[in-house]
Amino acid sequence: MPLLKALACQFLALTITFLIANGLPIFHHPIIFLLSQSTLAVGGSILIRQPMWWIPIHLLFLPLVFIFFTLTIPAWWYLAIVIVMTLIFWGTIRGDVPLFLSSKEVAEVVTIFLEQEKANRFADLGAGVGSVAIPVAIELPNLKVDAWERAPLPFLISLWRGKNLENYKALRENFFNANFADYDVIFAFLSPAAMPEVSKKIRREMKSGTLFISSSFPAQNWQPESILHLSDFRKTVLYCYRIA
Repeated sequence: MPLLKALACQFLALTITFLIANGLPIFHHPIIFLLSQSTLAVGGSILIRQPMWWIPIHLLFLPLVFIFFTLTIPAWWYLAIVIVMTLIFWGTIRGDVPLFLSSKEVAEVVTIFLEQEKANRFADLGAGVGSVAIPVAIELPNLKVDAWERAPLPFLISLWRGKNLENYKALRENFFNANFADYDVIFAFLSPAAMPEVSKKIRREMKSGTLFISSSFPAQNWQPESILHLSDFRKTVLYCYRIA
């Protein structure tokens, strides 16, 4: 389980740092101690090949715990923070894909593709708060848009944002249970860890001539029809694959 592996990295890094501090007084300084523990936790995460999004989590975990314990914050705040973070990053804790937000430039380019493809039905896999699916549904009212998202809070935001759009449907389900043959264009902003399985399902189920657009992460062993480099804040790269 990814969460247990992450906790093991943190605990082992903390143990090693304590052992080092017993022999080297300089490690008694809080900043040096915290930096050392975080660095060791990141190293352990890399060694056991956890997805890259765990690196900032390991870097910030113990420093944030230290900061919160040094501040006079009511106890219920800690519970509230844990609940909110769990609702947002539900997929990461379960070993799925973390929350990534696409820029408006990505939504604009995807809309252009959908118009060019004369698509009737579109799916956004891991739609988050609807940063792509909502603008697409607004711009193309005749297009049926399915936004797939498992994390509870992003799903609820997506559902609320699209409540007045008749052509928009937010789905809190595992998109691996979907029939990809229903879609003319599929967009995904997932992760390198998820891409192999997703691309296999897409190539197996999508109809010939349909289009798959992957944001930031290419599909393995699959030559894209085109690659677009956007000038948004993330410098997003869109990999476009035509189903043979």
